[in-house]
Amino acid sequence: MKIFIPLMAENIGFLTVIDQCPGLTGGYLVLNRAGRPLEFHCTMPIIPDRLQQILYGDTLQPFLYGERIAQTLLHRPKLPVLSIFTDIATVLPVQTLVSTPVTYVFGGETNLEINAPSTPEISTELSESLKGFGIDNARFQTHSSCSDEVPPIPSVSGFDTRIWQGVRIGNRLIAVPEEKGKTLIEEIKEMARTIDLLEPFIRIRLALAEAKNAA
Repeated sequence: MKIFIPLMAENIGFLTVIDQCPGLTGGYLVLNRAGRPLEFHCTMPIIPDRLQQILYGDTLQPFLYGERIAQTLLHRPKLPVLSIFTDIATVLPVQTLVSTPVTYVFGGETNLEINAPSTPEISTELSESLKGFGIDNARFQTHSSCSDEVPPIPSVSGFDTRIWQGVRIGNRLIAVPEEKGKTLIEEIKEMARTIDLLEPFIRIRLALAEAKNAA
């Protein structure tokens, strides 16, 4: 049974999963179009046992990321979102469980750096939102390719990622479900005027690390 969320909304969701050793922890952040936080949810660490590792094989990671963690997080929010953005390909199988389009943002799995020497240009609204989280603009950098060619999404065992259509939005490369296509892309372009599509994942990672330290 799919979780129903209206397709058109003024808010945006960002979902990622990190390995905090020994467990996997997910975080979901809902922002308004000015980049300000409206909701944040996280999961308890999940540690697969040896029997699961044997029985699931290569499909264990998409099961844990997409069905266990992402589905749990998306049951909790109260606010509808335009799209659920993720920077982890193995989260994408959650698309089969929700009606809201799940958008993949390239760069988070390989090129995300914190405390890098230079910064991207961001809006005043986003800058003020970051300060609310105690994050100085000078503390992060996210890299993007200068090429308009969109690479394939990393393969996900047991799941077809070819249903996503790649496109450049500003200085970011993303992939959206083909069935949502042009309308969703135009909405994301408008939203990307004030929000860097990779930056919110940094907030989530920092928040999850803070929560672990406080535990």
